[in-house]
Amino acid sequence: MAAAVAVIVVALVVAFVATKARRPVHPTVVVGDLGDRPGVVLFSSTDCKTCKETIARLKSLSLPFREVTYELEPHRFEEWEIVAVPLTVFVDVDSHSVAALTGVPSKRSLTHAAARAGVVSTGS
Repeated sequence: MAAAVAVIVVALVVAFVATKARRPVHPTVVVGDLGDRPGVVLFSSTDCKTCKETIARLKSLSLPFREVTYELEPHRFEEWEIVAVPLTVFVDVDSHSVAALTGVPSKRSLTHAAARAGVVSTGS
C-alpha cells in the first residue's frame, strides 16, 4: 500500500514539473510608457494564430489591454528584448511587471495575473 502511494506521489510531482516545463519562460520585461497603470500589454504579430487566440481570451474576460504588434512597432520589441509572441505582460500601478505569460494563457492564469497587477475587468 505504501509503495502504491509513493508511486502516485512521484507521478504527480513529475506531472507538475512537466506541465511547468512545457511553457517557455520569457526573460523579465520592463515595459516603458504604454498607457494607464495598472495595465496589460500584449506583444503580438499579425500572422500569429496563437496571438489571435490570446486576444480572444483577454476579450472574453473583459480585460483591457494594449497590443504591441511587431509589424507596427518593431523598435519596441528590440528595446524591451521581446523574444516570443504572444507575450502578455501585466504591469502594476507602480509600473512593475508582475507577470509575463507566454503562449495562450489559461483563463485562470490571466485572472490571477490581473489580480496581482490590480487590473480590473471592464465587464460585469
